[in-house]
Amino acid sequence: MALFIGQAMSVVFGANAYAVAGGLLTAGAVVPYLTKQVVEQGALYTITVEIWQKHIEEEIFKDNSFLRKSFNADEYVIGGKVVHIPQSGGSGNVVKNRSVVPATVRKRIDTDIVYVLNAFTTDPVLIPNVETKELSYDKRNSVIGEDRDALIEATAEETLHSWVNSPSYGSYSASPLPAGAKFLTTGAAVTASAPGATGTRNGANLTDLQRLQAYFRSTNRWFEGKMNILLTPNMLVEMFPADSIITATYMNNVTEAERRMGVILKAQGFNIYSRSSVLIATAAGALRAPGEAGAVTDGEASLAWYENSVELAMGGVDAFEKLRDPQFYGDVYSFEVRLGGRARRADYAGIALLRQGTPA
Repeated sequence: MALFIGQAMSVVFGANAYAVAGGLLTAGAVVPYLTKQVVEQGALYTITVEIWQKHIEEEIFKDNSFLRKSFNADEYVIGGKVVHIPQSGGSGNVVKNRSVVPATVRKRIDTDIVYVLNAFTTDPVLIPNVETKELSYDKRNSVIGEDRDALIEATAEETLHSWVNSPSYGSYSASPLPAGAKFLTTGAAVTASAPGATGTRNGANLTDLQRLQAYFRSTNRWFEGKMNILLTPNMLVEMFPADSIITATYMNNVTEAERRMGVILKAQGFNIYSRSSVLIATAAGALRAPGEAGAVTDGEASLAWYENSVELAMGGVDAFEKLRDPQFYGDVYSFEVRLGGRARRADYAGIALLRQGTPA
């Protein structure tokens, strides 16, 4: 490298001892600097924080594409934590052939609802220094990848629960999904599939899907092309058996672009999604929180919604690292995602639940 720099300098200044000396001097400064950056600071072994943060945010929506079918409230986050949703006080009366004037002036009194962004964090994980040098595979990416997957799963399940169950906050009281928005499956008996549940439950069928459509239409919350339902794997199989010609027809209704966004079928006006789990309901219809212990009488539940009836706000993704920690003799990593959501209307208009019924 010294000779190369010396040659380059000699082209400009002439081949002399000063040029060669300059090249050697430059090399003497550059080579140790590069060595220090690469070896001493571990540049070959660190993660790129910005890339991981962007990657996690992308994966949250890639693996749970149904989350995109909601109102994006990122820009309305106050102080990185709270989101307020204004609630209209409603319209006035419409009078046919009004005979009394002047008409009474009304004042619309608006209210609001609120939700808080939760902070989802992973446990700090240590990658011992010796393992970065001796293992034949990239343990760093393997360990961090598993934490990322767990983070994505937790945020999706919490979001689903928050869309149908708003907790109390300050002067704002808690409000669960009303009973009128909960429907029971009516199909033939199937084995109970909720975690820890026993016995049989009613399976799901297309009639149940029609009942949901009728509910949304009757409540003026049916909007063509914007209706979605997230089915549990079992309800998906029950409604759309693989050997059915009707199922094939519903699958052919989906465009390639929609398929890439997670839509499996389109039936009865719904874009149909599915994931490993959606919601769990007690025998009385109450919804269990993610991670809550279940009971033998529990049943699975699927969620149907008009895409602008729910909203999601993301406060950001952060990746933390502490390299070459002298106490732990290695590198320590952790992640944080700030995310929250809820129904956009206090009365949960535009949202319905289909849970497993129990055979008589």
